[in-house]
Amino acid sequence: MEPADNCGVWWVSVFHLYYGFNRKTAYTGNFVKVSVKRTKPDNWLKKKAKVKGIVIRTRKEFVKNDGSWIKFFENGVVLLKKRLNTQGRILEGPINNCVKRRKFRNAFPGAI
Repeated sequence: MEPADNCGVWWVSVFHLYYGFNRKTAYTGNFVKVSVKRTKPDNWLKKKAKVKGIVIRTRKEFVKNDGSWIKFFENGVVLLKKRLNTQGRILEGPINNCVKRRKFRNAFPGAI
């Protein structure tokens, strides 16, 4: 999975889903625990680091209440420091509207 912000990480792997012990898939707006797989050589977030993230894009379609649906070309996650403070400052690519409900708009004021 690729991070959707400019935190200097190129590839991460999800290994834990929050809110329940028997969850298999993460949907848009869910919190996940990720491991950094590939990063820039001079980045302060090193390989094998474990950080928390929030899923903002999924390939699986998201069905809205009015019957319409939205799906993205690839999965995307934003890496977090503490609570909803993000590692990067610029969001890359589209974002689903349901992430607005999670008080996420203060992290990227120009994107949402």
